[in-house]
Amino acid sequence: MPPAEARRTVLVVDDDREMSSIIQKVLTREHYDVRTAEDGEEALQAMRKRPADIVVADWKMPVLDGMRLIELVKREFPRAKVIMITAFGEVDEYLEAMTRGAYEFLPKPLDIGELKALVNRAAEEQAQRA
Repeated sequence: MPPAEARRTVLVVDDDREMSSIIQKVLTREHYDVRTAEDGEEALQAMRKRPADIVVADWKMPVLDGMRLIELVKREFPRAKVIMITAFGEVDEYLEAMTRGAYEFLPKPLDIGELKALVNRAAEEQAQRA
């Protein structure tokens, strides 16, 4: 396990509490400091209080959707890596997410192994730039 000061923080943003809980448990076992938010506005408030290194966000959410969240996070926290997840994994949405600054885009149902690999890769890239 990495020392506490070396642990990366992950903010999971999804209005589906069950999905957030599953992702939180999986990433906590991977030794990440994981927090959750239920929508994009709550996520921005959480980031402003204590920025996360990695944001895993659903695309379709009330109040502030994931696509807009990508823009705002990248504007205010340019080093943060945003991984977009969605049940609506069309090519157009993938391209839009990537254009707005997403690190990667994963379709639902989530492949937990793929999500862990992406989060680990994003954390490694950030550690190299630190």
